[in-house]
Amino acid sequence: MSIGIRALRSAGAATIALATVCTLTLATAGSASADTGASADVGADLPLPPGATSSYAAAINDNGVIVGYTDGPNNRMSPVRWNADLTPATLPPLLPGDPTGYVEAVSDDGTAAGYSGGRPARWAPDGTVTQLQPLPGDTSTVFRAMSRTGIAVGESELGGTYHAVKWRPDGQAVQLAPLKGDTAALALSVNSSGTVAGVSYSVDTVYHPVKWNPDGTPVPLDPASAYSTAWVVQINDAGTVLAWGAVPTGGTIDQSRSVTWGANGTVTDLGPHSGANAINASGTVVGRQLGADNIDYTATSWSPDGTATAIGSAYEYTTAVAVNDTGVAIGHTGAKNSMDTLHRFALRYEADGSLTELNVTPDGSNSYATSINNSGVAVGVRITVPTPGSSTRTAVIWRP
Repeated sequence: MSIGIRALRSAGAATIALATVCTLTLATAGSASADTGASADVGADLPLPPGATSSYAAAINDNGVIVGYTDGPNNRMSPVRWNADLTPATLPPLLPGDPTGYVEAVSDDGTAAGYSGGRPARWAPDGTVTQLQPLPGDTSTVFRAMSRTGIAVGESELGGTYHAVKWRPDGQAVQLAPLKGDTAALALSVNSSGTVAGVSYSVDTVYHPVKWNPDGTPVPLDPASAYSTAWVVQINDAGTVLAWGAVPTGGTIDQSRSVTWGANGTVTDLGPHSGANAINASGTVVGRQLGADNIDYTATSWSPDGTATAIGSAYEYTTAVAVNDTGVAIGHTGAKNSMDTLHRFALRYEADGSLTELNVTPDGSNSYATSINNSGVAVGVRITVPTPGSSTRTAVIWRP
């Protein structure tokens, strides 16, 4: 499944996305939040490798392996993997002296993928790093997502033209052709069988959703052009593709919505102003629903048939960013003004409809959940502001 800094996904969806041992401090079951009736779950900081001063957890797999990055002296960003026992290991750069690096996704076997020195890279479970190479004749690459089976996707680029590409676990790059009549394509998600989903286009901002079969054959998801543009978010292991920003043909951008295309071609429109972020293996979608005033928004879950259920209405401005295969989702509260970072905290939306506040410390630190696995273990980050104008990130784990 494809989970990461850029595209947060559940560890149960199709794409994802060694120094100190941490002692966990877990919340007492049944502790409650005063105003909402939600229970509270106190997270634990992930240990830092030697020399690191801050950290970020981007993804967790079903074996409990966590990936992300740490910051050290001179704000140097380094890729990191926490083993299942929570011991951290700083991953090596592609080239000695690479100034920055970070990991965005982790497969079932612990293979990690992200960037080193601005170049997409993949780290084997033993830490060996290899570059995700461009296609012959191209000059650069972009990493987008990785499946649970270690297949990576993204783009290979030359002179501003992007070619969708799939990197097999052995490192071989395979070009994925755009739809007939288009000149470029972006590969945005991949499932365990190697089916890829993305967009094909000739003009920026006019995107045609496409699925590539494991053999690389492109299949248009919207052959009747019901939507003038749509941006693919994810494909699950059942082959269902989720997209948002879908504008009905002849409509305007303020009529955009989220849509799913089933493996059999069935189209499910999730309704105007729906902003979907993730889909699990059974087709449950989570995200947020914008209110009639185009300002308020509420975390929402959509069943496979498109029925919407508000799951975050106990708070103002909530969203859900990932969902596991048991239907447990994570997200956070928000703010009307995107510049207002006060009083945001992570939430877990339980399958029975209840809410759990993922608190971190009594000092009111902001917190964000980024990934959840099928055991219900979530990871994310807490942000403290020790002095005005400065902040510190710390990777956090929450256990159910």
